[in-house]
Amino acid sequence: MESLYEWVKQLEEAQTIGELRLYHDELARRLRYQLRWEELEVISEIVADAHDAMMRRVFCLAEQETLRAIAGVRPRSWCWYAMGSIGRREPTVWTDQDHGILFACAEQEEQQCYEFIRHMAAVGTNYLHEIGYPYCSGYVMATNKRWGQSLCDWKQQIKMYISGCLPNDIRFLFIAMDMRPIYGDSELVDDSRRTLFRSTNEKAQLLRQMGEHVMFPSVPLGWIGNVQMERWGPHSGAIHMKHSGYVQIVNALKWLACAANISAATTWERWREITNKKLLPLPLAEEVRDALLTYYYIRIKYATEAANERDYVLWRALETNERTRLKKAMKTAKKLQRLVLRRAGGIR
Repeated sequence: MESLYEWVKQLEEAQTIGELRLYHDELARRLRYQLRWEELEVISEIVADAHDAMMRRVFCLAEQETLRAIAGVRPRSWCWYAMGSIGRREPTVWTDQDHGILFACAEQEEQQCYEFIRHMAAVGTNYLHEIGYPYCSGYVMATNKRWGQSLCDWKQQIKMYISGCLPNDIRFLFIAMDMRPIYGDSELVDDSRRTLFRSTNEKAQLLRQMGEHVMFPSVPLGWIGNVQMERWGPHSGAIHMKHSGYVQIVNALKWLACAANISAATTWERWREITNKKLLPLPLAEEVRDALLTYYYIRIKYATEAANERDYVLWRALETNERTRLKKAMKTAKKLQRLVLRRAGGIR
């Protein structure tokens, strides 16, 4: 593990996009030889640190390029943040882009500051693509105005989502809950996330609807314990690792965090606080921990080279002990979904 720690420190000194691409490729190579179940928690931290370092370097280079281009006016305060698996600090080697920018400035400078932010977002998004981060298919990137905003506009948008309670509003709220600062004024993002959790916690109707949202997608495990694989098409015989219980557990923990006003950004921080506050029965909390480790291990072990199919794993390709662990994890996901639904239904 020491060699990986030293390698991440070297990565932080990368000066060009070309160097960063080589580091990204090297991360995949090194993990193929060092992935061990018994060291999984340490490895997951190193992988998360590596992604953070690569993104910080990209965002720094994007900022420098934007300053050279003399585009608009640099805001007095701004921060580039990550969401999705990188925001939650649980990424595999190859993960797509999920990020945004928040900025604060004087009202009379806002339009010029938007010019600076949009130029920097375009440069940074393209740089990330060049070093191996695919564009987000759902357009959750700073180049989308929804995720690249002034603090004033962001607050108005979140108020609209909270008051709207429509399915898409709830989906966007779940996405925003993962926002974690990567480069810039971190307090802008941390404070916005705390406000989001606090505001959500105060809305009983919203919490009930968010609890219902956690039930989807359904975990592909039949009532007799049979795994429901893809039946047709190019992924026949495979399971989608994110939708096989992983996303359901992640969203259930987000909901429990909202209900208790726990504004942590990462899944493990949420799990620890939820466990410490005894918001889950201890046996179930331990099952959730094991399930998260199982999903992470299989996802990172079977991840393919930056392909669209990287989330699918053939069931027959799994080792016997991995199948056993995965079925147990899927049962845990369903159990956690049912617990959230009961608690959400009891909110008045």
